[in-house]
Amino acid sequence: MGHRFGSRRSEVSPTTERPSVKREEAPRQAVEATRQTQAPANTSLRVIPLGGVGEVGKNCTLLQYGRDLVLIDAGVKFPEGEMLGIDLIIPDTRYIREHLDQLRGIVITHGHEDHIGALAHVVISLGSTKPIPVYGSPLALGLAEARLTERNARHLVELRSVDPRKQLKLGGLQIEFIQVGHSIPDAYCVVIHSPVGPVVYTGDWKFAGMPEQSLARLRQLGDEGVTALLADCVRIESPGRTGPESVVTAALEEIVRKAPGRVIVTTFASNIDRVANLINSAHRLGRVSVLVGRSMERNLSVAEELGYIDVPDGSVIRADDMRRWKPEQLVLITTGSQGEPAAALSRIAVGEHRQIRITPGDTVVMAATPVPGNEESVGRTIDNLFRAGAEVLYPSVTPNIHVSGHAAREDHRELLQIVRPRYAAPFHGEYRMMVHYKRLAVEQGIPEENVLMPSLGDILDLGVQRSRIHGSVPHGSVLVDGLTVGTVNNVVLRDRRALAADGLLIASVVVERNTGRPVATPEIIARGLPAESEALLTGAQERVMRALQRLRRGEVEYRLLGDLIKESIGTYVHQQIGLRPMVLPVITEV
Repeated sequence: MGHRFGSRRSEVSPTTERPSVKREEAPRQAVEATRQTQAPANTSLRVIPLGGVGEVGKNCTLLQYGRDLVLIDAGVKFPEGEMLGIDLIIPDTRYIREHLDQLRGIVITHGHEDHIGALAHVVISLGSTKPIPVYGSPLALGLAEARLTERNARHLVELRSVDPRKQLKLGGLQIEFIQVGHSIPDAYCVVIHSPVGPVVYTGDWKFAGMPEQSLARLRQLGDEGVTALLADCVRIESPGRTGPESVVTAALEEIVRKAPGRVIVTTFASNIDRVANLINSAHRLGRVSVLVGRSMERNLSVAEELGYIDVPDGSVIRADDMRRWKPEQLVLITTGSQGEPAAALSRIAVGEHRQIRITPGDTVVMAATPVPGNEESVGRTIDNLFRAGAEVLYPSVTPNIHVSGHAAREDHRELLQIVRPRYAAPFHGEYRMMVHYKRLAVEQGIPEENVLMPSLGDILDLGVQRSRIHGSVPHGSVLVDGLTVGTVNNVVLRDRRALAADGLLIASVVVERNTGRPVATPEIIARGLPAESEALLTGAQERVMRALQRLRRGEVEYRLLGDLIKESIGTYVHQQIGLRPMVLPVITEV
């Protein structure tokens, strides 16, 4: 099958000289004057970030025009270390649920987890009685379909592939798709057309890999007049430009060529081009590749079925067949580039993977940089790999083994010069990134008051006469814990942190029903206490017995009895070892 995208896509080198972006302003001014006379004075487009501002991940933006709602993306954010037991963080979409009859569809910009990972949870929570239309590229929809099927939510949506040559009409809005460069094929910038003028929502983007016709269309929009530019700013702190994927392909191929033994490469499972290019490089060098990790296997399977990649027959083998090959004939491509505890590389690093053990002579390549917040877990994985005897290569010490899919500072500067929006707002970035974007936009001539700085739930009211942040909608984060969604709150997290730090004591007490008198010495079980000893547990038993004996006789009051047990044991243990464990009283009456 043909390789539609990836290494064969046209790429724009970061050093390529582009035509000057200074052009005649008269046509644009005429268009804007016409638009102001044609559009009703009270017309406005409301853009509401439900995720993805002031944070990296959880991208989710709601458009509201009159009685029409359109949702752009439904992504996840991965939990920080202190969020014990939490698997995912997803956007709170209750505002959409309250106005479900106005939802015209969901638009997906591309197939990364921080843009599609919450789709199943969102459509389940909305509770629609008929399938919700979901629009995107074939690849984005294919990856989303796999996740929807896993969650038994496939029947809740109607997947509709978009044609970037045609605008999509959703209620009173016209949606245009412009292909951009990114680290996954078919990533789209979305242009929202309405009587207030074009609003450009970049999604994740960079110039490297952007087709020339897309660049030409952005120039045309800039000449005609753009009302607002809503830009991904996650890499605004990086100077210069973001390079093309071809530099990574060459660097990885050279590493594989020189490696004395087995090569293990970890990258994002959704970085389909990189994985496919690596498989082809390994094949040229006489090696076979092994995909390690469920999401890696799933994503490559979807991409191959849809014709996005083309790898030689026999170039990929199953992990069970590795023993038939010598180490110097193998390239393992794994998940776990962010140090996720359950991912393949993390389990390999600590010796817990069922099929793979690190041995001296292995070369491990971290072909990704940590997402903000994941630095510590990634560093821990690298340390463990070194301890196991591997040679570890990672971006801060090895050049060109990773390029970002996001625009750097000079890319942003050029886009501002091309589009020349009346208003701008930074999206998809932590607050410091948003501040840097605002400063750059002001440098490029946008008045400071025209650079809007949204927070989650804010309403960006974009109009012909003026644009502003005006009001907000219900918003927040929903925590996904295993199969439960939204049932874990701050109290539960606080209890989990207490358990992890100070341990647990279970006190089993048997009392007489009518008197509350203890029938026998309480049984106390300790877990997670660093100073567990017979003396500590015996002392805790004595404290509970004394407290129970001081009670007035009468029928058992469970809440009072439970509080008394918690207080007596908790105080004693804190006095003895300085910890405050969670105390769980179990009261049985006879």
